[in-house]
This record gives sequence, structure tokens and C-alpha cells, in this order.
Amino acid sequence: MSLVDEESADVDMTDAGSDINFGDITGTILTKFVDLLQAAVILAIAYLAIKWISRYFKKIETTHEQQRTALNLVEKIVNGFVAVIGVTLALKVIGLDISLLVSVGVLGLSYGLKDIIKNYIAGILIFFKGPFKIGDIVKIKKYTGKIDRMDFQSTGIKTFDNRNITIYNSDIMTESIENYSRYPVRRMEISVKLGYGTNVQKAAKIFEHILATDPDVQKTPKYSVIFSEFETNCFVLKLKFWVKAPSNMLAMRSRIGLKIQQAINEESIFGPYQKTFELNQDMTLTPDRKKWSQAMDVAEPEQPIVEPVATQQVALEFSDADEPEA
Repeated sequence: MSLVDEESADVDMTDAGSDINFGDITGTILTKFVDLLQAAVILAIAYLAIKWISRYFKKIETTHEQQRTALNLVEKIVNGFVAVIGVTLALKVIGLDISLLVSVGVLGLSYGLKDIIKNYIAGILIFFKGPFKIGDIVKIKKYTGKIDRMDFQSTGIKTFDNRNITIYNSDIMTESIENYSRYPVRRMEISVKLGYGTNVQKAAKIFEHILATDPDVQKTPKYSVIFSEFETNCFVLKLKFWVKAPSNMLAMRSRIGLKIQQAINEESIFGPYQKTFELNQDMTLTPDRKKWSQAMDVAEPEQPIVEPVATQQVALEFSDADEPEA
């Protein structure tokens, strides 16, 4: 090789080396390193935020025992939200922008799972508001029974005819809830229909005596026997009294109702649909029926053909007949 050729090769190598800019390479490496450091700092901040959120929720759980399940779910949701934001920002810093992908994914999931999300949000609100708890006797929509299951999607009610009812939480949020277990006492009502001609004062005293002597009827608040309304064949007295809750409401109604019926038969209180006259042993009208007969311009028969009435048919009406047997 000649001297001229060697000099030409040296010049070519020098030109090739001058094309590599080590300053740019170094700057790029430093920039990427700084980006990685920033991404690591973002992830560290997200991690510390998650730790702080977890400690905060554990602290407030000690003072909100009934909302512990709801607080656990909220904690997981918030921590997941912080984690997604932290990872998205960290990837964006190093040049991978997935914010649009995350937004589209969240929007798609929200639309596809809107009913489930709605039920879960309603479940969280129910847990925080606490309108009932497991074991309470409630009436939701047309169902009355005992709460035997609660989760974030639905609530289970076991009715007193042994049916298991599942009601979605979003439906519960739009319905009125009657909680029979919320207060220590409850008021019960029994309506008694009496025939015209009945001694009202006498009947009211008899009913008051029944309430006063029943061991389950509370003295405070005090019971009462009041006139309710007139009907075509009768008038109505209403017995209002308070009992402890929870208690066996059905058995209590039955017992007091039977006492009322027994007193009606023993005291000859007239029923609303009685068509005949009650007679003395000498076949004359009893004083009450005689007075009623005269008021109605009905002549007293000299030799009545009707037979004495053995029993009186008095209509008893129980309000809220579907109340639970607690």
C-alpha cells in the first residue's frame, strides 16, 4: 500500500469518528435516567399514599364498627384508584402514555357494569347510613321479615312464612324502609265493630280492663279505647296500646282478641249484624234491646216467635295483619 492510500484511510476513519456525537448520547442517557428517577418517585409517592390511606381507614374503623365492611370496600377502591393514577403517571414520564387507553377502559367498564356498580354504590351507602342490620325485622317493598344477609350487591330477607327474598341494593335505596326493631316499644291497634244499641261506656270500660290486666301491655305510654267511626250496621271502637319490641306480636293479638270476644259474649254486647232481639227468660225484651227497639219504632211483640240468641257475633279487625312474629 502506498503512502497516499494510508493517508486516505486515516482521513476516512477520522471522518467516521467525528459523526458519533458522544455529548448527545450522554444527554439522552441522563434524560432517560432522570425520567426513570421521576417515575420511581411517583410510584414511591403512590405507595406511601396507599399506606397512609390504609392506616387512616384502620383508625376510623375502630369508631365505626357497623360500617367496617363498607370502610374496607371504600379503602380498596381508593387504593386501587391511587395505584392506577401512579402507574399511569410513571409510564407517561418515561414516554409510555396510556392515559387514553385507561380512560377508554374505565368508560367501557363503567357502561358495561353500570347496574353492578349502581348496586355496589347503593350497598356502600346502606352500610354507612345503617337503616338496618342483620337480625332486624323490617318491611321493604311488600316483604316483611328478618334481615339474614347483607352484602354490597343485595340484601336478603327471610320472611315469616320461610321464604328467602333477595332485594338489590339499588331498589332498596328508592324504597321506604320500616324497621320494626329500631325502637324499644311499638303500638298495636285492634278495631272492634259493635252493633247499634250497645252500651258504649260499658263496652269501653270492659276493653280498658282487658288492656289494664294484660301483662304485655305497657302502662307507659298509656293504652286507650277511642271511638273511630260510624258504619252502616255498626260503630267502631279502636283499642290502641303499646308493647315491648321485639315480642310475639301475633300471639299477643290473638290472646287479646280472644279476651275481647269472651267479654263480649259474657256481657251481652251487641254485634253489628245481629238480626233478632235478645229476650229475657219471660220472653220480654232486655232493657238495652227494648230501648233500641223503641228508638227504631219497632213494636214489641206480645208473643215473639224468635228464639233467644245464644252468642253475639262481633267483628274484630286487626291492623297490620301481616306484622312479623318477632
